[in-house]
Amino acid sequence: MTVQNWRDTSPLSASSKAVAIEVLVHGAQSRTRLANRMGLSAATLTRLVRPLLDAGVLVESDAVRTPGRGRSSLPLDVVPENSRFIGVKLTTESIYAVVTDLRARILDQEVVPIRSLRVPDVVSAVSGIVSGFQARNDLPVDAVGVTVGGQVEAGEIVADSPFLHWHEVPFRSLLTREIGTPVHLDNDVVGLIKAQHWFGHGKGYPSFALLTIGAGIGYGLVVNDAMVPTSVNPISHYPIDPSGPLCPLGHRGCTTAFLASDSITSAVSVGHGRSVGYDEVLELAIAGDPIASRVVREAARALGRAASAISALTGVERIILSGEGVHLAEVDQSALTEGLSEYDVAPGRHAEPIIRPMDFLEWARGAAVIAIQAQFPADRRPLADVTVG
Repeated sequence: MTVQNWRDTSPLSASSKAVAIEVLVHGAQSRTRLANRMGLSAATLTRLVRPLLDAGVLVESDAVRTPGRGRSSLPLDVVPENSRFIGVKLTTESIYAVVTDLRARILDQEVVPIRSLRVPDVVSAVSGIVSGFQARNDLPVDAVGVTVGGQVEAGEIVADSPFLHWHEVPFRSLLTREIGTPVHLDNDVVGLIKAQHWFGHGKGYPSFALLTIGAGIGYGLVVNDAMVPTSVNPISHYPIDPSGPLCPLGHRGCTTAFLASDSITSAVSVGHGRSVGYDEVLELAIAGDPIASRVVREAARALGRAASAISALTGVERIILSGEGVHLAEVDQSALTEGLSEYDVAPGRHAEPIIRPMDFLEWARGAAVIAIQAQFPADRRPLADVTVG
């Protein structure tokens, strides 16, 4: 089994860790640029960088000529290719898994059908994926991140997953015992927004939100570069239109009633008197089918209203719209825009949403980022080089 090869992070101060994260997220930087970005004096930065270099968290990369000075500086960087993280996204039908480096670049990937949702069977399937990845990689796996749709408590227990039909499942400890590698567990939207924050469409935005639509409604929020704990329930049943359709819980005109994929397919299926899948709904809407066009238009308008509410209540600079169902916003962007600006009292006062469809392998990458954020920075020196106080 793979054994964790990073060391305890306790000797590193919070300030040193912040410097390491700045370099990881924003790339190689000279000491001068790094000090300016973080508002630090040269002396303070030197003090904070020294333990990071000693621990092998940061390295001095190749000399880069400093314009106009006639001297060279050694930019500080990480060595992303020396790390391996596995991200796993569990769905009702398949396990999506990726291997990434320290900057969450996907190096390998696999999709395995789920033949049973019994917890021991899923643990065994994930263990097999991890073993297969490890056999194909020269470097040991530093950690594994796993995400599920549903409520996760304390990074340990899947308290409730309506998609997997799991309740109070201590999945993290079960998988850790099986694979012998550190495991980090969280909600799938948490993983996705963490990936967007450090390495994706939210990078460079101190405040942004993520709204996902598909089988369920997901919501994540970052304010002043800090992730804000959010509960999915308020946004998944946020009231959009009191005269709208009913959701399974009996709420009239909430986001689930308008935007959940089952709600959309059911409405079109009833109208056509036959079963219609989600992709066909969009195809029908593009072709001008009146029933599908109306349902998609109402959904896109509801999505715009939800994005407008998030913008008004949080003041974020960017709203990322994603999820497996977000293509409806591309089918009827005018309805999305209408919903977004419907209640504006002045033009341009809300954050403009961006539509970024992401497949489940991208969600698995988010699971890997959960592991990266939990593990980094840490001492990477060989055991013989580590001094025990």
